[in-house]
Amino acid sequence: MKDFKFLLLTDPHFFDTDLGCSGPAYDDFMHYEQKCFAETESINNAVFKYLGETDSADTVLIVGDLTQNGERKSHEKFIKLLYDIKAKGKKVYLITADHDWKDDPFAFGENGRYQPEGTRKEELIKLYNDFGFGDAIAVDEEHLSYVAQLGDGVRLLAINADIKTNGQFSLTPEQVEWIKVQTKKAREENQTMFAICHYPVIPPVPVFDLVGDAKIKDWRKVASFLADNGVELVLTGHMHIQSINEFYSKKGNRLI
Repeated sequence: MKDFKFLLLTDPHFFDTDLGCSGPAYDDFMHYEQKCFAETESINNAVFKYLGETDSADTVLIVGDLTQNGERKSHEKFIKLLYDIKAKGKKVYLITADHDWKDDPFAFGENGRYQPEGTRKEELIKLYNDFGFGDAIAVDEEHLSYVAQLGDGVRLLAINADIKTNGQFSLTPEQVEWIKVQTKKAREENQTMFAICHYPVIPPVPVFDLVGDAKIKDWRKVASFLADNGVELVLTGHMHIQSINEFYSKKGNRLI
């Protein structure tokens, strides 16, 4: 296997500021909002300018929550940024998450808060076909997951876990079986497989084990499942925090 380098971006939460982000209702909203609502477009533009120009790696991985709340126009502008860096020689692989198809997109216009056109979950594969799904070697369309060959001996398992069970993001039994098949193929074909999943498989800090949606449901079971099936690394987002953690299954297999 040759050396493989990549750049990782999580939770861009791109918002098209042309939709509206000012006025008294917006000011009231921002008293409690953690994200840079009005600044996110400029922040993303700067980040993608760097991604397009850097020669540190030619592969970019983006781990979900691409838009603020699934606004159609936000997706359209974000996709343009993706095409811009792709035109500069970057390969882009991504997954979507629940902020990319929420049923309550919102912005702030002259008359206060309003709901712009949103995006349905079933539209996302087509929208982002050129950024992972289109050249995947296996696709689970029901769960918006796929496997892609990133390089010589390197395979990506892109896991979407948007389905909620008892208020927590989770993997369905059908999805688990699909992953088993893909990890087995990777082992049989001597491929190093690592995963991306928007929701943390290992809580970034111990206290998040007490917070329902701060990690994937039954995270110890999921982490053991991945580690015991040959996945040694999983890259996640969601909590807007940087951390590196490790977990050992009962069989002694490690997941970072």
